[in-house]
Amino acid sequence: MNARHCAISVLIEINQQGAYNNIALRQALDARPDWDPRDKGFVTEIVNGTLRNLILIDYILNKFSRNPTSHMKPFIRELLRTAVYQIRFMDRVPNSAAVNEAVKLARANGYSALSGFVNGILRNIVRSHEADFFELPNDWSIKYSFPPWLVDATKKWLGSKAEDFFAASHITPGVCLAVNKLKTNDYDEPLLHFKNQSDIRELDGFQKGHLFVMDEGAYLAAKAVNVKPGDSVIDLCAAPGGKSFALAIMMENKGQIIACDIHAHKIRLMENMARHLGISCITMEERDATVVNQKWQNWADAVILDAPCSGFGIIRRKPDIKYSKTMEDVLNMAELQRQLLTSAATYVKPGGTLVYSTCTIATEENSDNVQWFTDNFDFKLEESTQLMPTDRNDGFFIAKLRKDTNDKS
Repeated sequence: MNARHCAISVLIEINQQGAYNNIALRQALDARPDWDPRDKGFVTEIVNGTLRNLILIDYILNKFSRNPTSHMKPFIRELLRTAVYQIRFMDRVPNSAAVNEAVKLARANGYSALSGFVNGILRNIVRSHEADFFELPNDWSIKYSFPPWLVDATKKWLGSKAEDFFAASHITPGVCLAVNKLKTNDYDEPLLHFKNQSDIRELDGFQKGHLFVMDEGAYLAAKAVNVKPGDSVIDLCAAPGGKSFALAIMMENKGQIIACDIHAHKIRLMENMARHLGISCITMEERDATVVNQKWQNWADAVILDAPCSGFGIIRRKPDIKYSKTMEDVLNMAELQRQLLTSAATYVKPGGTLVYSTCTIATEENSDNVQWFTDNFDFKLEESTQLMPTDRNDGFFIAKLRKDTNDKS
């Protein structure tokens, strides 16, 4: 299996079998440890790039094929999609190579009878692309490959910033790493940004526990808690652990952090990473965060709730989110978040801090929930911000709330 074939196989898992693209891609690449990093990077770009542009790619294919993509055999559909992505978006891949390799793969995988079909469609697309004959309609859904319902919802959520969001969600993200100041003083900044880093696990600083993965938006949420050494903190939905680790470093590993998650395997991963980073002030708890723990009532100087959400702020990292989520999912998430906020409210000391964050842009999950929360609990909003996805951070919502000093709940 070469890189192109690998990409097609991953896309079949995602588009036909419902796999998560980041998980399917990671498993496919981990299964090939002997591959050159360039081949792994090539697979990653084809998979994520094809997903980011899926609606546009299908629009192009359906203009040149009498047989719509919805009726094609799964292997041929994903093969054609990846070839169109290479033709239209990957300048370093010669168009002839994209076509020829697609035809070879069709034949090698038992589709010799369809190799002429593949060749004809792709050569016509190449001719149109090279002659700049193909014009796209003025339709954001097609141009940016967002489902129509999500285009309409984003216009409502972001207004005049909607198209900026669509465009930013197509940026190939880099990797952001937080510096572990408990182990090293070799870096001036708390965050490092890398471009085109195929596997951060290969970095010497990562292997030594000097660095760990953390998006800048998530770091800013942790920073908003404004902790100090000796504080008591609860990270209510902690996995994969970056915010808890960042808080421990800000607290100089002094005090107590309780990091919760509902999944036991995620707890184990966080425990392993905490040991790797040399952090000892975090206690991990497997817990359903919607269920109030009376033992923690008014215990925490601060609670951080990075709530499960629709995830539209990380579409550039997980482009399959665009096609798997619905408005019903947004509303269901908003209700779950309110249950989590209800629990979080009980744990904060009077005068203490609650930081609520999500990696989405949906106002139902963000500002609407904050308004509901301040209407129903003795908390005041001190500040909030909606970060748009950029080349440095994901789309992120952060709200800092202060509990009334007279609250005795």
